Amino acid sequence: MAHEADRASLSLHAAHLLRDRYARVVERVGRRGRPRARFLAERRAHLAAALVPTLAAMAAITGATAATTLLTEPSWLRPAAITQACIAIALGGAALAVPVIRKSTRALVAVAASALTAALLGWGLVARLSGGQHSPWLLVVPAVVVVGLGLVPWPPRVAAPLAVVGYVALLVGSPLAPPWAHLLVAAVAAGAYVSVRTRHRRAIRSFLRVERLAANVARLRRMQEQLVLVEKLEALRVLVGGMAHELNNALAVAMASTQQAAKNVQNEAASAALKRADGGLTRIRKTIERLRRFAMASEEVLEPADVAAMLDFALESAIGRARSGVSVERAYEANVGTVQCHVAALAEALYQVARNAVEAMPAGGCIRASVRSDGERVALTVSDEGKGISPEALKHVFDPYWRVTLAGNRSGMGLSAVYGIVTALGGSLRVQSEEGKGTTVSILLPRRG
Repeated sequence: MAHEADRASLSLHAAHLLRDRYARVVERVGRRGRPRARFLAERRAHLAAALVPTLAAMAAITGATAATTLLTEPSWLRPAAITQACIAIALGGAALAVPVIRKSTRALVAVAASALTAALLGWGLVARLSGGQHSPWLLVVPAVVVVGLGLVPWPPRVAAPLAVVGYVALLVGSPLAPPWAHLLVAAVAAGAYVSVRTRHRRAIRSFLRVERLAANVARLRRMQEQLVLVEKLEALRVLVGGMAHELNNALAVAMASTQQAAKNVQNEAASAALKRADGGLTRIRKTIERLRRFAMASEEVLEPADVAAMLDFALESAIGRARSGVSVERAYEANVGTVQCHVAALAEALYQVARNAVEAMPAGGCIRASVRSDGERVALTVSDEGKGISPEALKHVFDPYWRVTLAGNRSGMGLSAVYGIVTALGGSLRVQSEEGKGTTVSILLPRRG
Protein backbone atom coordinates (compact mmCIF):
# COMPACT_ATOMS: atom_id res chain seq x y z
CA MET A 1 0.00 0.00 0.00
CA ALA A 2 2.84 2.37 0.85
CA HIS A 3 4.50 1.60 -2.48
CA GLU A 4 1.24 2.36 -4.32
CA ALA A 5 0.86 5.63 -2.38
CA ASP A 6 4.42 6.67 -3.28
CA ARG A 7 3.77 5.86 -6.90
CA ALA A 8 0.54 7.88 -6.86
CA SER A 9 2.31 10.86 -5.29
CA LEU A 10 5.05 10.67 -7.89
CA SER A 11 2.44 10.60 -10.63
CA LEU A 12 0.71 13.62 -9.13
CA HIS A 13 4.03 15.45 -8.89
CA ALA A 14 4.76 14.61 -12.52
CA ALA A 15 1.34 15.91 -13.50
CA HIS A 16 2.03 19.21 -11.74
CA LEU A 17 5.41 19.50 -13.46
CA LEU A 18 3.81 18.80 -16.84
CA ARG A 19 1.15 21.43 -16.22
CA ASP A 20 3.77 24.02 -15.21
CA ARG A 21 5.87 23.22 -18.27
CA TYR A 22 2.81 23.55 -20.49
CA ALA A 23 2.00 26.94 -18.93
CA ARG A 24 5.56 28.15 -19.58
CA VAL A 25 5.39 27.02 -23.21
CA VAL A 26 2.07 28.80 -23.67
CA GLU A 27 3.49 31.96 -22.11
CA ARG A 28 6.63 31.80 -24.25
CA VAL A 29 4.86 31.30 -27.57
CA GLY A 30 1.89 33.50 -26.67
CA ARG A 31 1.76 36.74 -28.59
CA ARG A 32 -0.02 40.02 -28.10
CA GLY A 33 -0.91 42.60 -30.71
CA ARG A 34 -0.87 42.28 -34.46
CA PRO A 35 1.59 39.92 -36.20
CA ARG A 36 3.33 42.78 -38.04
CA ALA A 37 3.93 44.68 -34.80
CA ARG A 38 5.23 41.54 -33.10
CA PHE A 39 7.60 40.80 -35.99
CA LEU A 40 8.95 44.36 -36.03
CA ALA A 41 9.45 44.30 -32.26
CA GLU A 42 11.32 41.03 -32.52
CA ARG A 43 13.56 42.33 -35.32
CA ARG A 44 14.20 45.55 -33.37
CA ALA A 45 15.36 43.53 -30.37
CA HIS A 46 17.71 41.45 -32.54
CA LEU A 47 19.05 44.61 -34.23
CA ALA A 48 19.80 46.28 -30.90
CA ALA A 49 21.43 43.14 -29.52
CA ALA A 50 23.75 42.85 -32.55
CA LEU A 51 24.58 46.56 -32.85
CA VAL A 52 26.09 47.07 -29.41
CA PRO A 53 28.93 44.52 -29.63
CA THR A 54 29.55 45.19 -33.34
CA LEU A 55 29.84 48.96 -33.01
CA ALA A 56 31.82 48.67 -29.77
CA ALA A 57 34.31 46.26 -31.33
CA MET A 58 34.73 48.42 -34.43
CA ALA A 59 35.22 51.51 -32.24
CA ALA A 60 37.85 49.76 -30.11
CA ILE A 61 39.78 48.48 -33.14
CA THR A 62 39.61 51.86 -34.87
CA GLY A 63 40.75 53.68 -31.73
CA ALA A 64 43.69 51.32 -31.30
CA THR A 65 44.62 51.83 -34.96
CA ALA A 66 44.48 55.63 -34.51
CA ALA A 67 46.79 55.46 -31.50
CA THR A 68 49.22 53.20 -33.35
CA THR A 69 49.25 55.49 -36.40
CA LEU A 70 49.79 58.56 -34.24
CA LEU A 71 52.70 57.02 -32.33
CA THR A 72 54.55 55.03 -34.99
CA GLU A 73 53.84 56.62 -38.37
CA PRO A 74 55.38 59.79 -39.81
CA SER A 75 53.94 63.19 -38.95
CA TRP A 76 52.39 63.65 -42.39
CA LEU A 77 49.97 60.82 -41.51
CA ARG A 78 48.69 62.72 -38.49
CA PRO A 79 45.49 63.85 -40.34
CA ALA A 80 44.78 60.18 -41.08
CA ALA A 81 45.19 59.34 -37.38
CA ILE A 82 42.85 62.18 -36.40
CA THR A 83 40.28 60.88 -38.89
CA GLN A 84 40.56 57.40 -37.39
CA ALA A 85 40.02 58.85 -33.92
CA CYS A 86 36.89 60.66 -35.14
CA ILE A 87 35.61 57.39 -36.60
CA ALA A 88 36.21 55.63 -33.29
CA ILE A 89 34.35 58.37 -31.40
CA ALA A 90 31.38 58.17 -33.80
CA LEU A 91 31.18 54.37 -33.50
CA GLY A 92 31.59 54.45 -29.73
CA GLY A 93 28.91 57.12 -29.34
CA ALA A 94 26.51 55.07 -31.45
CA ALA A 95 27.21 51.97 -29.36
CA LEU A 96 26.41 53.92 -26.18
CA ALA A 97 23.25 55.39 -27.71
CA VAL A 98 21.77 52.05 -28.81
CA PRO A 99 20.58 50.92 -25.33
CA VAL A 100 18.93 54.31 -24.81
CA ILE A 101 16.97 54.32 -28.08
CA ARG A 102 16.41 50.57 -28.41
CA LYS A 103 12.60 50.98 -28.22
CA SER A 104 12.42 53.10 -31.37
CA THR A 105 13.21 51.32 -34.64
CA ARG A 106 13.60 54.53 -36.61
CA ALA A 107 15.99 56.10 -34.13
CA LEU A 108 17.94 52.87 -33.84
CA VAL A 109 18.37 52.49 -37.59
CA ALA A 110 19.14 56.18 -38.09
CA VAL A 111 21.89 56.32 -35.45
CA ALA A 112 23.51 53.01 -36.42
CA ALA A 113 23.32 53.67 -40.17
CA SER A 114 24.82 57.15 -39.67
CA ALA A 115 27.69 55.70 -37.63
CA LEU A 116 28.39 53.01 -40.23
CA THR A 117 28.23 55.57 -43.05
CA ALA A 118 30.68 57.78 -41.17
CA ALA A 119 32.97 54.79 -40.67
CA LEU A 120 32.95 53.83 -44.37
CA LEU A 121 33.49 57.37 -45.67
CA GLY A 122 36.02 58.03 -42.92
CA TRP A 123 38.12 55.01 -43.86
CA GLY A 124 37.91 56.08 -47.48
CA LEU A 125 39.30 59.46 -46.43
CA VAL A 126 42.01 57.77 -44.36
CA ALA A 127 43.04 55.75 -47.42
CA ARG A 128 43.12 58.93 -49.52
CA LEU A 129 45.26 60.77 -46.95
CA SER A 130 47.70 57.86 -46.66
CA GLY A 131 48.45 57.19 -50.32
CA GLY A 132 45.22 56.49 -52.21
CA GLN A 133 45.36 53.27 -54.21
CA HIS A 134 48.72 52.40 -52.64
CA SER A 135 47.40 52.73 -49.07
CA PRO A 136 46.89 49.51 -47.09
CA TRP A 137 43.92 51.18 -45.37
CA LEU A 138 41.98 50.92 -48.62
CA LEU A 139 41.29 47.26 -47.80
CA VAL A 140 39.55 48.31 -44.61
CA VAL A 141 36.59 49.63 -46.66
CA PRO A 142 35.37 46.18 -47.86
CA ALA A 143 36.17 44.79 -44.41
CA VAL A 144 33.86 47.36 -42.79
CA VAL A 145 31.17 46.47 -45.34
CA VAL A 146 31.47 42.77 -44.48
CA VAL A 147 31.44 43.33 -40.70
CA GLY A 148 28.82 46.08 -40.67
CA LEU A 149 26.35 44.32 -42.95
CA GLY A 150 27.26 40.72 -42.19
CA LEU A 151 26.91 40.78 -38.39
CA VAL A 152 23.95 43.15 -38.03
CA PRO A 153 20.40 42.12 -39.08
CA TRP A 154 19.62 45.29 -41.02
CA PRO A 155 16.32 45.73 -42.85
CA PRO A 156 16.95 45.15 -46.59
CA ARG A 157 15.83 48.69 -47.44
CA VAL A 158 18.63 50.03 -45.20
CA ALA A 159 21.29 47.52 -46.23
CA ALA A 160 21.10 48.49 -49.91
CA PRO A 161 22.08 52.18 -49.36
CA LEU A 162 24.85 51.11 -46.96
CA ALA A 163 26.26 48.79 -49.63
CA VAL A 164 26.25 51.71 -52.07
CA VAL A 165 28.03 53.87 -49.46
CA GLY A 166 30.75 51.19 -49.32
CA TYR A 167 31.45 51.63 -53.02
CA VAL A 168 31.35 55.44 -52.65
CA ALA A 169 33.95 55.11 -49.89
CA LEU A 170 36.22 53.34 -52.39
CA LEU A 171 35.82 56.24 -54.80
CA VAL A 172 36.66 58.66 -51.99
CA GLY A 173 39.77 56.69 -51.12
CA SER A 174 41.02 56.16 -54.67
CA PRO A 175 38.99 57.10 -57.75
CA LEU A 176 41.83 55.72 -59.91
CA ALA A 177 42.02 52.35 -58.18
CA PRO A 178 42.59 49.36 -60.48
CA PRO A 179 39.51 47.59 -61.88
CA TRP A 180 39.98 44.57 -59.61
CA ALA A 181 39.57 46.84 -56.57
CA HIS A 182 36.28 48.22 -57.90
CA LEU A 183 35.08 44.70 -58.69
CA LEU A 184 36.11 43.50 -55.24
CA VAL A 185 34.27 46.24 -53.36
CA ALA A 186 31.19 45.96 -55.61
CA ALA A 187 31.12 42.17 -55.16
CA VAL A 188 31.52 42.48 -51.39
CA ALA A 189 28.73 45.08 -51.21
CA ALA A 190 26.41 42.98 -53.39
CA GLY A 191 27.17 39.83 -51.40
CA ALA A 192 26.54 41.61 -48.10
CA TYR A 193 23.18 42.90 -49.35
CA VAL A 194 22.16 39.43 -50.56
CA SER A 195 23.17 38.02 -47.17
CA VAL A 196 21.04 40.61 -45.36
CA ARG A 197 18.05 39.91 -47.57
CA THR A 198 18.39 36.14 -47.17
CA ARG A 199 18.65 36.51 -43.39
CA HIS A 200 15.56 38.71 -43.39
CA ARG A 201 13.55 36.16 -45.35
CA ARG A 202 14.74 33.41 -43.03
CA ALA A 203 13.61 35.49 -40.05
CA ILE A 204 10.17 35.86 -41.62
CA ARG A 205 9.89 32.11 -42.14
CA SER A 206 11.00 31.45 -38.58
CA PHE A 207 8.50 33.99 -37.25
CA LEU A 208 5.68 32.38 -39.22
CA ARG A 209 6.61 28.96 -37.83
CA VAL A 210 6.46 30.36 -34.30
CA GLU A 211 3.12 32.00 -35.08
CA ARG A 212 1.73 28.69 -36.32
CA LEU A 213 3.05 26.98 -33.20
CA ALA A 214 1.42 29.62 -31.00
CA ALA A 215 -1.87 29.20 -32.86
CA ASN A 216 -1.70 25.40 -32.49
CA VAL A 217 -0.89 25.65 -28.79
CA ALA A 218 -3.80 28.05 -28.26
CA ARG A 219 -6.09 25.71 -30.20
CA LEU A 220 -4.93 22.71 -28.17
CA ARG A 221 -5.42 24.66 -24.98
CA ARG A 222 -9.00 25.52 -25.93
CA MET A 223 -9.65 21.89 -26.85
CA GLN A 224 -8.15 20.74 -23.57
CA GLU A 225 -10.33 23.14 -21.59
CA GLN A 226 -13.41 21.95 -23.49
CA LEU A 227 -12.54 18.30 -22.91
CA VAL A 228 -11.92 18.86 -19.21
CA LEU A 229 -15.22 20.71 -18.89
CA VAL A 230 -17.14 18.04 -20.81
CA GLU A 231 -15.65 15.22 -18.74
CA LYS A 232 -16.33 17.13 -15.53
CA LEU A 233 -19.95 17.78 -16.45
CA GLU A 234 -20.47 14.24 -17.69
CA ALA A 235 -19.21 12.84 -14.39
CA LEU A 236 -21.38 15.35 -12.58
CA ARG A 237 -24.37 14.37 -14.70
CA VAL A 238 -23.99 10.70 -13.71
CA LEU A 239 -23.53 11.59 -10.04
CA VAL A 240 -26.48 13.98 -9.95
CA GLY A 241 -28.72 11.48 -11.77
CA GLY A 242 -28.03 8.77 -9.22
CA MET A 243 -28.46 11.14 -6.28
CA ALA A 244 -31.71 12.56 -7.68
CA HIS A 245 -33.13 9.06 -8.06
CA GLU A 246 -32.25 8.03 -4.51
CA LEU A 247 -33.39 11.33 -2.99
CA ASN A 248 -36.70 11.23 -4.87
CA ASN A 249 -37.52 7.83 -3.41
CA ALA A 250 -36.77 8.94 0.15
CA LEU A 251 -38.43 12.32 -0.41
CA ALA A 252 -41.66 10.73 -1.64
CA VAL A 253 -41.91 8.71 1.58
CA ALA A 254 -41.13 11.77 3.72
CA MET A 255 -43.70 13.98 1.96
CA ALA A 256 -46.41 11.30 2.16
CA SER A 257 -45.74 10.77 5.85
CA THR A 258 -45.76 14.51 6.59
CA GLN A 259 -49.02 15.06 4.73
CA GLN A 260 -50.64 12.08 6.49
CA ALA A 261 -49.49 13.31 9.88
CA ALA A 262 -50.81 16.81 9.13
CA LYS A 263 -54.27 15.34 8.47
CA ASN A 264 -54.40 13.37 11.72
CA VAL A 265 -52.76 15.77 14.19
CA GLN A 266 -55.11 17.90 16.29
CA ASN A 267 -52.57 20.29 17.83
CA GLU A 268 -52.44 23.60 15.93
CA ALA A 269 -48.74 24.21 16.64
CA ALA A 270 -47.82 20.74 15.45
CA SER A 271 -50.03 21.14 12.38
CA ALA A 272 -48.28 24.43 11.47
CA ALA A 273 -44.85 22.82 11.92
CA LEU A 274 -45.85 19.94 9.66
CA LYS A 275 -47.05 22.38 7.00
CA ARG A 276 -43.73 24.25 7.12
CA ALA A 277 -41.92 20.93 6.83
CA ASP A 278 -44.07 19.99 3.84
CA GLY A 279 -43.25 23.34 2.18
CA GLY A 280 -39.54 22.75 2.68
CA LEU A 281 -39.81 19.26 1.25
CA THR A 282 -41.68 20.67 -1.76
CA ARG A 283 -38.86 23.14 -2.44
CA ILE A 284 -36.35 20.33 -2.13
CA ARG A 285 -38.38 18.31 -4.62
CA LYS A 286 -38.33 21.19 -7.13
CA THR A 287 -34.56 21.48 -6.76
CA ILE A 288 -34.13 17.75 -7.29
CA GLU A 289 -36.38 17.97 -10.35
CA ARG A 290 -34.12 20.65 -11.86
CA LEU A 291 -31.09 18.50 -11.14
CA ARG A 292 -32.82 15.51 -12.71
CA ARG A 293 -33.53 17.51 -15.88
CA PHE A 294 -29.86 18.44 -16.03
CA ALA A 295 -28.78 14.84 -15.50
CA MET A 296 -31.31 13.23 -17.86
CA ALA A 297 -31.41 15.91 -20.61
CA SER A 298 -29.89 13.57 -23.19
CA GLU A 299 -32.48 10.87 -22.45
CA GLU A 300 -35.69 12.90 -22.72
CA VAL A 301 -38.00 13.00 -25.75
CA LEU A 302 -37.36 15.72 -28.32
CA GLU A 303 -40.30 17.98 -29.01
CA PRO A 304 -40.73 21.00 -31.33
CA ALA A 305 -40.61 24.30 -29.47
CA ASP A 306 -40.73 28.00 -30.26
CA VAL A 307 -37.48 29.13 -28.63
CA ALA A 308 -38.31 32.82 -29.11
CA ALA A 309 -41.47 32.43 -27.04
CA MET A 310 -39.56 30.36 -24.47
CA LEU A 311 -36.86 33.03 -24.15
CA ASP A 312 -39.49 35.74 -23.81
CA PHE A 313 -41.28 33.81 -21.07
CA ALA A 314 -37.98 33.19 -19.24
CA LEU A 315 -37.10 36.90 -19.32
CA GLU A 316 -40.52 38.00 -18.11
CA SER A 317 -40.47 35.41 -15.30
CA ALA A 318 -37.01 36.47 -14.15
CA ILE A 319 -37.89 40.19 -14.23
CA GLY A 320 -41.19 39.59 -12.45
CA ARG A 321 -39.55 37.72 -9.61
CA ALA A 322 -36.78 40.27 -9.21
CA ARG A 323 -39.18 43.25 -9.21
CA SER A 324 -36.43 45.57 -10.42
CA GLY A 325 -36.38 48.32 -13.01
CA VAL A 326 -35.17 46.05 -15.81
CA SER A 327 -36.43 46.50 -19.37
CA VAL A 328 -35.98 44.25 -22.40
CA GLU A 329 -35.12 45.22 -25.96
CA ARG A 330 -36.11 42.41 -28.31
CA ALA A 331 -34.76 41.70 -31.77
CA TYR A 332 -36.52 38.51 -32.83
CA GLU A 333 -36.42 37.47 -36.47
CA ALA A 334 -39.74 36.48 -37.95
CA ASN A 335 -40.29 32.92 -39.12
CA VAL A 336 -37.36 31.50 -37.18
CA GLY A 337 -39.32 28.28 -36.82
CA THR A 338 -39.17 25.62 -34.15
CA VAL A 339 -36.31 23.69 -32.61
CA GLN A 340 -36.43 20.01 -31.65
CA CYS A 341 -35.43 20.04 -27.99
CA HIS A 342 -36.13 18.82 -24.47
CA VAL A 343 -38.64 21.52 -23.66
CA ALA A 344 -38.52 21.38 -19.85
CA ALA A 345 -34.71 21.25 -19.74
CA LEU A 346 -34.28 24.09 -22.25
CA ALA A 347 -36.84 26.20 -20.39
CA GLU A 348 -34.81 25.72 -17.21
CA ALA A 349 -31.61 26.72 -19.03
CA LEU A 350 -33.15 29.86 -20.55
CA TYR A 351 -34.60 30.90 -17.20
CA GLN A 352 -31.17 30.51 -15.59
CA VAL A 353 -29.61 32.74 -18.26
CA ALA A 354 -32.39 35.33 -17.89
CA ARG A 355 -32.13 35.30 -14.10
CA ASN A 356 -28.36 35.83 -14.28
CA ALA A 357 -28.87 38.83 -16.57
CA VAL A 358 -31.44 40.36 -14.20
CA GLU A 359 -29.31 39.74 -11.09
CA ALA A 360 -26.33 41.37 -12.81
CA MET A 361 -28.25 44.69 -12.74
CA PRO A 362 -29.63 45.14 -9.18
CA ALA A 363 -30.19 48.86 -9.83
CA GLY A 364 -32.03 48.22 -13.09
CA GLY A 365 -30.98 48.46 -16.71
CA CYS A 366 -31.70 47.11 -20.15
CA ILE A 367 -31.44 43.52 -21.38
CA ARG A 368 -30.99 43.08 -25.13
CA ALA A 369 -32.37 39.76 -26.35
CA SER A 370 -32.18 38.48 -29.90
CA VAL A 371 -33.25 35.36 -31.77
CA ARG A 372 -32.08 34.79 -35.35
CA SER A 373 -31.58 32.04 -37.88
CA ASP A 374 -28.05 30.83 -38.56
CA GLY A 375 -28.37 28.28 -41.34
CA GLU A 376 -29.50 25.01 -39.83
CA ARG A 377 -29.22 26.47 -36.35
CA VAL A 378 -30.93 29.14 -34.23
CA ALA A 379 -28.90 31.70 -32.28
CA LEU A 380 -30.21 33.14 -29.01
CA THR A 381 -28.37 36.05 -27.37
CA VAL A 382 -28.96 37.75 -24.02
CA SER A 383 -26.89 40.84 -23.14
CA ASP A 384 -27.00 42.82 -19.91
CA GLU A 385 -25.50 46.11 -18.73
CA GLY A 386 -24.15 44.78 -15.45
CA LYS A 387 -20.72 45.06 -13.91
CA GLY A 388 -19.33 42.22 -16.03
CA ILE A 389 -16.99 39.39 -15.14
CA SER A 390 -13.22 39.57 -14.66
CA PRO A 391 -11.05 37.58 -17.13
CA GLU A 392 -9.92 35.26 -14.32
CA ALA A 393 -13.49 34.51 -13.18
CA LEU A 394 -14.66 34.12 -16.79
CA LYS A 395 -12.58 30.94 -17.05
CA HIS A 396 -14.69 29.31 -14.31
CA VAL A 397 -18.24 30.40 -15.18
CA PHE A 398 -19.15 26.84 -16.20
CA ASP A 399 -17.74 25.28 -13.02
CA PRO A 400 -20.41 24.13 -10.54
CA TYR A 401 -20.70 26.28 -7.41
CA TRP A 402 -18.20 28.85 -8.72
CA ARG A 403 -19.90 32.29 -8.68
CA VAL A 404 -22.13 30.97 -11.38
CA THR A 405 -24.52 33.90 -11.59
CA LEU A 406 -23.42 36.89 -13.57
CA ALA A 407 -24.14 39.07 -10.56
CA GLY A 408 -21.26 37.36 -8.79
CA ASN A 409 -23.23 35.26 -6.28
CA ARG A 410 -22.79 31.59 -5.55
CA SER A 411 -25.92 29.68 -6.53
CA GLY A 412 -25.38 26.00 -7.08
CA MET A 413 -25.30 24.50 -10.55
CA GLY A 414 -26.07 27.69 -12.50
CA LEU A 415 -24.31 28.01 -15.85
CA SER A 416 -22.77 24.54 -15.56
CA ALA A 417 -26.29 23.11 -15.79
CA VAL A 418 -27.05 25.45 -18.72
CA TYR A 419 -23.91 24.26 -20.46
CA GLY A 420 -24.80 20.63 -19.88
CA ILE A 421 -28.35 21.07 -21.19
CA VAL A 422 -27.29 23.03 -24.28
CA THR A 423 -24.52 20.60 -25.21
CA ALA A 424 -26.87 17.66 -24.66
CA LEU A 425 -29.07 19.24 -27.35
CA GLY A 426 -26.09 19.38 -29.70
CA GLY A 427 -25.68 23.14 -29.30
CA SER A 428 -22.96 25.44 -28.00
CA LEU A 429 -22.81 28.09 -25.30
CA ARG A 430 -20.52 31.12 -25.22
CA VAL A 431 -20.09 33.80 -22.57
CA GLN A 432 -18.41 37.13 -23.39
CA SER A 433 -17.91 39.76 -20.73
CA GLU A 434 -16.03 42.96 -20.05
CA GLU A 435 -15.77 44.48 -16.62
CA GLY A 436 -17.86 47.61 -16.31
CA LYS A 437 -19.72 47.03 -19.59
CA GLY A 438 -21.79 43.89 -19.12
CA THR A 439 -22.03 40.28 -20.24
CA THR A 440 -23.39 38.54 -23.33
CA VAL A 441 -24.53 34.90 -23.31
CA SER A 442 -24.97 33.30 -26.74
CA ILE A 443 -26.70 29.96 -27.27
CA LEU A 444 -26.57 28.18 -30.64
CA LEU A 445 -29.05 25.33 -31.07
CA PRO A 446 -29.53 22.95 -34.01
CA ARG A 447 -33.05 22.89 -35.44
CA ARG A 448 -33.13 19.09 -35.23
CA GLY A 449 -31.79 17.03 -32.37
